[in-house]
Amino acid sequence: MTAGSQTQAITVLHLIAPAHFGGAERVVLNLADAIDRSRFNLVVGSFVNARFRQNEFVTRMEEKGIPNTVFWLRRTLDLDNIPRLVRFIRSAGVGIVHTHGYRADIVGLIAARLSRCPVVATVHGFVPIDARLRLYEQCDRFALRFFDRLLPVSDQICRVLSASGVRQERMTTIRNAVTGEGDNHGGVPGPSPEVRKYDGEFLIGIVGRLSPEKNIPGFLEVARELSGKYDHLRFVVVGDGPERDCLKGLTMSLGLDGKVKFTGFIDRMEDVYSCLDMLVIASSTEGIPLTVLEAMKHGIPVVSTAVGGIPEVIDHGVDGLLVEPGDTGSLCRAVEALVRDGNRYMTISYNAQRKVIRDFDRSLWIQRIEKCYLSMLNKREEASNG
Repeated sequence: MTAGSQTQAITVLHLIAPAHFGGAERVVLNLADAIDRSRFNLVVGSFVNARFRQNEFVTRMEEKGIPNTVFWLRRTLDLDNIPRLVRFIRSAGVGIVHTHGYRADIVGLIAARLSRCPVVATVHGFVPIDARLRLYEQCDRFALRFFDRLLPVSDQICRVLSASGVRQERMTTIRNAVTGEGDNHGGVPGPSPEVRKYDGEFLIGIVGRLSPEKNIPGFLEVARELSGKYDHLRFVVVGDGPERDCLKGLTMSLGLDGKVKFTGFIDRMEDVYSCLDMLVIASSTEGIPLTVLEAMKHGIPVVSTAVGGIPEVIDHGVDGLLVEPGDTGSLCRAVEALVRDGNRYMTISYNAQRKVIRDFDRSLWIQRIEKCYLSMLNKREEASNG
């Protein structure tokens, strides 16, 4: 029997180390929502810091009734979990291991090989913000050379992996995707209580983890420059993270009190998008952020740094604007250009929405991932029969 004609659902184990509820975590949640349950049985293994027992991702899995096993971490890369993971793979009858992020990649690869189970990784990107993380990501890129299949989320990440020695034939670029037009995740979107916009205001937002690679200070510089020229502009920072207190202090020192609001983490992003007029990405590194695709789906123009896979999504001047990373002046001028030119704003809004609905629909995304699973199993079956 081939994988394409299986009569029993294939168990796919997704491994992830969810320190916060970010892009990779949302991808796993989307997979759990969209996977064909008649063909694939999705289970999740979460590597969670033993010092912080409350975890947003684990809570989400429990709320959705998705089987989730927690593997406690007592150090950054806890190899003591490997024997337990091997036992779990065997007892649960796992047919494919699918990893996300360097912790899951390294531990998952070893456990999958010991279990003689095919292993695939979605490569969301690399964020080398300090020496320790650079070392871990170097180890990760080495480990990724030994996976059966890699699914980088952008061609840019594919090139990085190729330069690290990964064979091209083992990689398939599968860009992130969003739900189709009109999907509001179970309700009608409305103004978020954390993000209020009054009549006549133009709301510009940045969304993401408050960490160095997101360059929130660059966004605040844009806010300082433009708020003095346009009274109707308001700015919002959606997300949480280690730099929150420092960034709020910077906001006060720039004289932006009352102009910039920090909302913290917001669960229901549909309500945020119903208020936003523009999304800004000031990052120094990215994969393909779901926030970019979601904003475009809602017809919200995006002004972004040209990093990671974002130039593979945004056609500069057609469905968004791109600037060089670290160039705050250019970022400010691009934002101002859309504030001043209503016709250009509306054209970009229309083109962005059309592109995402056409090219980044979640149903096509999940079909490509399912096809990858079946291809891996068929290849394994052919090798065993040969």
